[in-house]
Amino acid sequence: MGLGIDPTNDYVFRLAFGDPANSDLLIHLLNAILELPSPIVNVEILNPFIEQEFETDKLAILDIKARDSDGRLLNVEMQKSVTPALRERLIYYAACLCSSQMSEGDEYTDLRPTIGICLLLSIMFPEVSQGHLKFTLSNLPHGIQFTDHFQIHTVELPKYNAGLAEGPIGPHLEKWAWLFQRAEELDAEKLRSVLPEPPFQKMIGILEMISKTPNQRHIHDSLQRAARDKAWEISTARREAMLTGREEGREEGREEGREEGREEGLRIGRIGQIRLLEQFLNQPQSSEQQLAALTLTELDDRVTDLRTRLDSRENP
Repeated sequence: MGLGIDPTNDYVFRLAFGDPANSDLLIHLLNAILELPSPIVNVEILNPFIEQEFETDKLAILDIKARDSDGRLLNVEMQKSVTPALRERLIYYAACLCSSQMSEGDEYTDLRPTIGICLLLSIMFPEVSQGHLKFTLSNLPHGIQFTDHFQIHTVELPKYNAGLAEGPIGPHLEKWAWLFQRAEELDAEKLRSVLPEPPFQKMIGILEMISKTPNQRHIHDSLQRAARDKAWEISTARREAMLTGREEGREEGREEGREEGREEGLRIGRIGQIRLLEQFLNQPQSSEQQLAALTLTELDDRVTDLRTRLDSRENP
């Protein structure tokens, strides 16, 4: 039986990477993503995780702000879906972190690089297969970089292999991506056998601790349910809006168009359900091409299968 703890859960992610006692984990994750010429050797977490505050503050800040050994400022967050205006929000957060360095009398030359990092459980850039993308200020036609002092990094976890990993996994970032996607459904023994390095062993130990500590397990489970409820509410609202639009179309006439619109609306709704359920199960999302090739009946069968798997996980 698996641990049942999702490392991408807001509480778990902050506990694992936002606690100064676990700064070695944050350092390892940052080095895996950034691959800097000189690896980060130390970080100061600027908004350290405090469990009591997390439990009581429903508006608790979920990103992790840190300063590394070379003075770079970093903002790290985990996102389960590509929400509206996510790109603009990532820019805003990194810009706020950059501007916070300046006080009256400071010189602009004292500004240190600011790096925003967003790990995603959904696909943000389907046009490329690479999971990790780095964005800087540059002139594209001439290939001139304006500065690397302002960076945004995205890591789309579904683009990394999340199979059973019977053999060795590649670089450290691939290992973190695998752990983030598979830890919830696998047991500690299997996880430890696949990821023997000390940082991953420590992370697995944290997941084990949460699974066996009633209060921490309760917080994790509550957030998981809240996230699912919110996602279903959004999905339901979209389907209702779509069906309302089809109803208005029916009132205007055209029987053939109505039927086609109804089936298309049902297909869109089923595809949305499949994507949500795949996210809940932490499995790679089906591509647009795969889902487009399925009939409405096949989409219904896929939804039923995914719901059954989710129910069996929640009620072992």
